[in-house]
Amino acid sequence: MTTTTAPASAARILVVDDELGPRESLRMLLKPAYQITTADSGRAALQLLPQIRVMITAYASLETVKLALTHGAFEYLIKPFSRQDLEDVVRRALLRRQADLGTRGEVATLVEEMRRLSAKTRELEEVARRDATEQSLRVTQLSIVREISRAIVGHLAMDDVMAAVSAQLHAALGYDSVGLTPSEPAAHADDAGCLVVCSIRDAEGPLGYLVADNRASGRPVDPRERELLEMLSEYLAIALRNSHLYGEIADTKRSLEQLIASAGDAIISVDADDRVDGWNPAAERVFGRAAAEVTGRRITDLLPEREYRAARERLARGAAMEVFETTLTVDRETPAALAVTLSGLRNRQGGLDGLIAIVRDITAQREVENQLQQSEKLTALGQLAGGIAHDFNNLLQAILGYAQLMKANPDNPELLQRSLSVVESAALDGSETVRRIQQFARLRPDERFMPVDVNHIVEDAVAITRPRWEEKIAHDSRPMDLRLDLRAKQHIHGRSAALTEVMTNLVLNAMDAMPEGGTLSIASKDVADAVVVVVTDTGIGMPEQVRRRVFEPFFSTKGESGSGLGLSMAYSIIRRHGGDIRVESEPGRGATFTLTVPIAREAPAPPPAPSTPPPRRAARILLVDDEPQVLSALAELLQAAGHEVSAAASGAAALKIYVPGRYDVVLTNVGMAGMNGWEVAERVRAVDAKVPVVFITGWGLREEERARLSALRVQRCLFKPVRPDELDAAVQAAIASV
Repeated sequence: MTTTTAPASAARILVVDDELGPRESLRMLLKPAYQITTADSGRAALQLLPQIRVMITAYASLETVKLALTHGAFEYLIKPFSRQDLEDVVRRALLRRQADLGTRGEVATLVEEMRRLSAKTRELEEVARRDATEQSLRVTQLSIVREISRAIVGHLAMDDVMAAVSAQLHAALGYDSVGLTPSEPAAHADDAGCLVVCSIRDAEGPLGYLVADNRASGRPVDPRERELLEMLSEYLAIALRNSHLYGEIADTKRSLEQLIASAGDAIISVDADDRVDGWNPAAERVFGRAAAEVTGRRITDLLPEREYRAARERLARGAAMEVFETTLTVDRETPAALAVTLSGLRNRQGGLDGLIAIVRDITAQREVENQLQQSEKLTALGQLAGGIAHDFNNLLQAILGYAQLMKANPDNPELLQRSLSVVESAALDGSETVRRIQQFARLRPDERFMPVDVNHIVEDAVAITRPRWEEKIAHDSRPMDLRLDLRAKQHIHGRSAALTEVMTNLVLNAMDAMPEGGTLSIASKDVADAVVVVVTDTGIGMPEQVRRRVFEPFFSTKGESGSGLGLSMAYSIIRRHGGDIRVESEPGRGATFTLTVPIAREAPAPPPAPSTPPPRRAARILLVDDEPQVLSALAELLQAAGHEVSAAASGAAALKIYVPGRYDVVLTNVGMAGMNGWEVAERVRAVDAKVPVVFITGWGLREEERARLSALRVQRCLFKPVRPDELDAAVQAAIASV
C-alpha cells in the first residue's frame, strides 16, 4: 500500500485495485488535484475507509455494478475509461459527498439541538417541579396565615390566640409543639435544625418568642418555613399588643362597671332620643324604680322637662356640663331634693350622641345645711348680743360713773357741766349703735341721699377721732403721723352721717393696727366717674386668711375689745352707695383700704335762703308708752317745749281717755305689751280719721310695714332715743299737716 501526499486542502480519494497498473494509472491521473490513497485489496480499503471521502473502483462486471449500486455506490466506470470521464465522475462524486456530508451535519446539529432541548426540557421540568413545590408551600403558607389571621382577629384573649395558632401549625405543618414564651429558650447546636425561635416585638419593644419545636420527633423544620414563622411573629406582635390593650380595656371596663354599680349617686345614660338606656343600682334607690321599669322611657318622665331641655341646649352649644336642682315628689311620702349634673356624650364631629346624668339625693344635706344655718344664726345672734352688751356696758359705765359724780358733787358746776357732756355723748353713741344695728337688720329706713363732698367726710372723721389720736400720742408715747392728700373735686351721692361713720371706723382701726406708732395716710382723687379714697397704715398688717374675712359680720381679731361689726357695717354702707371697698395687706406691711364711690349725677343744691320759720304752736298731745321712765322723760320734754301732755301707760288706758277733737296729736310707742301701737292707731282711726298719729319705736320698722303706715295715715315714725328738737319738730309737722 502506497500513499501519495497531496495538498492538505485537496479532497482525499481511495483507489482500490488488486492490480498495480490500473491502480497507479488512476493515482497519477488524479494526483494533481486530489490527495490519493491506494489499497491493493478490499480488506485494506475497509481499514482506510473512515479517512476517505470518495472511493473509486474499476471492477467492471455487470453483476458487480448492480451490487455496488444496490449497496449505495454513487456511479461506476467501466474500463477502459478516459481521463475526462474519470475527472467528471470524481467531481460529481465529491459534490455528492459534500452534499451528503452537509445533510448529515444538519442532522447532527439537529440531533445536538434536540439533545440540548431535551436537557433544557428536563431542567425546566425540574424547575417546574420545584416551582410547583414552592407554589404548594406558598399556598400552604397563605392558607395557614389566613386561618391564623382569622384566629387572631377573632380572639382577643392571648390564650385563645395561641391555642388557635398552635392548632393550625400542628395541623398544616405537623410541628410537635408551637408555643409562646416570654424569654428565648435555651438550645443546643444539635437542636438547630429541629428548633425555630422567632422574636415577637413591636415599636414599643419585645413581647416574647414564637417557638416551633420538633426536637421530640427529631424531624428537621424546613428552612423555608422560617419565613412563615417570622411572618406569624409579626401578626402575633399585633395580637399581643391588642391582647394587652384588650386586657387593659377589660380591666377598665370592669373597674368602671364596679364604680358605677357601687356609686352612691344615681348614674343614668340617656340616648340621642332622650330615652334612658342605662340605670345603676343607686338610681334604683334614688328614684325607687328598677332598671327594667325605666329603660326606654323618656328622661323627662323623671327630671323636670324645662330644666332638662335648657341644659341640653347649652350642652349642644358646647358647654362641658350643666347643673341644676329639682325636687322629686312622685311616689314619695316626703319630697326629695336632687342635684342633677348633665354631661354630653359626643361623637367625632362634636355632636351629642347622648347624655350622662348624675343625680345626687341632697335631701339630708339640705336638712343639715338648714340646721347649720339656724345654728349660725343663733351663734351670730349670740355674737351680736355680746358685741352690743360690750358697747352698751362701756356707755353705761360712763353714764353711771358721771351720774354718781354729779350726785356726790352737786355744788361743782364745772364737774356737773363736764359730766353732763359725757353723759350726753355716751347716750348719742348708744343711739348710733342702735341705729347701725337697726340698719343692719333692715329695721330702719335709710335717710335720703344728697350730694356729698368726700373731702369734708374725711376731715370730719379726722376731727372726730383727733382726741383719741392725741390721747394715744400723749399716753403711749408712740410716734403717730397723719398725712392727708385730698384732691377729689367731684361730689358723690350719699348720706353724710353714714359715710362719716365708715371713715371714722377706718381711722380707728388703723390706729389700733399701729400699737408701736406709725403713719396713717388718707388720699382722695377723681378717677373717671368715681371718687376714690385710699386709707393706708404702716401697722402690723394681716394674713391672707384674715384679709378674706375682714368684712364678715361679727368677725374680729380684737378679742373682747371688738364687736366685729365695724368693717361689715362699712362694707354694707359703701355697697348701699353703689360703691366698692377692697383691702390689701400682708403681715408686717400694714394695710390699704380703697373705697370707690360713683360721683353724683346732679350738682349739689345751693344752701336754702334764710326764711322766716313758721310760728311754733302748742299742741294737745296724747302720749302712750308702757315704760314709765320713757313715758316720764318724753312727757317732760314735750311739756318743756310748751305742749299740753296727757300721759297713758298702755294702749287700753289711752283709748279710755281719747275723745275726737280733744287732742291735736296722738304720739304712741309701737312695741307695747297688751295692745301695741298698731292696734292703738287702728282704734283711733276707727273713731277719728283726721287726728295726726306719730309712732315712736325702739324696735325699728320693717320694709313691709311701710304700706301699713300709709294705710293708717301715720305721719311719721321716730326712733328711740329721740332728741328734744327732733321730738318737737315731729309734733310741729304733724299739727301743720291738718
